[in-house]
Amino acid sequence: MINIKELKLNRYGIDILNNVSLEISDNSVVCILGNENSGKSSILKAISGVYQNYYGEILIDGEDIKYNNKIIADILHEDREIDSEITVDEYLKFYGAIYNKYNKKELESFIDEKLKSFSIMSYKYTNINMLDIYDYKMVEFIRILINDPPIILFDDVFTYDNDEFNEKIMGYIKNIIGKKTLIFAARSLNYLEEIVTHIGVIENGSVVIFGDKESVYDAAEISKKVQVDIIDGLSDALQILKQNEYVNDIIYSDNSISFTISTKLSSTTKRDKLESEILNSLINNGIKVYSFKRQRARFEQLFERLVG
Repeated sequence: MINIKELKLNRYGIDILNNVSLEISDNSVVCILGNENSGKSSILKAISGVYQNYYGEILIDGEDIKYNNKIIADILHEDREIDSEITVDEYLKFYGAIYNKYNKKELESFIDEKLKSFSIMSYKYTNINMLDIYDYKMVEFIRILINDPPIILFDDVFTYDNDEFNEKIMGYIKNIIGKKTLIFAARSLNYLEEIVTHIGVIENGSVVIFGDKESVYDAAEISKKVQVDIIDGLSDALQILKQNEYVNDIIYSDNSISFTISTKLSSTTKRDKLESEILNSLINNGIKVYSFKRQRARFEQLFERLVG
């Protein structure tokens, strides 16, 4: 459990964080959303120990991190933090020696295994400052995995110009969901909406809202939008959907239909059940359904509703 209590941070005479208080459960997946300079990254840097000149408390399992020398929370930064002429292999072995999780032989084996798994084995003896930002982030992720911390922090790790990289690193992230506490600072829910359990929105250094995903959506009055693609039977599918009192805002084009689920269904369980009933109703009435999926919520929706 992470307990952040009345966290205040001032840098260069500017208030960065103002009385931030959060409780984050073990093995949850948290996304802290905010615009640039909102303070979201500063929260992660304080948890990781990068920033220590703050007021307030950050407790992990009841222990104040200021007085703990162990690296309990490790961070994957947005930008390049290391610009050195040492090789990838030397860099990872250096941190492996600091973390002291493996003996020399075990560490070499672990590094080779991860370099192969991350498809960057060919860069093992390349100077780390020669890597592009995407491969550099992969190396940094491996460094964190060597430490094997219970908490991993991701500071705007996803890019806006490389979907291949985003999907690749998300594949590795999914492998550790449920095994560690994962906290993301991001400007968008892209790639994250599917996996997050909790969402926080921060603006001007203050937390606007924090809670489990569904309660935050409900507070923002964001309806669940569903998209169904069919092979044929469009008119029959539309008729079935229009007869359901909880289905709103039906839009269709060719053989694709989107609609929202009414916010009257307050719980996730009820929404899941309704979606299942709608899908079964379409299939049982002879509609050939190609896909049936929720559309991702956008940060802009949350931000506009909650911040104004």
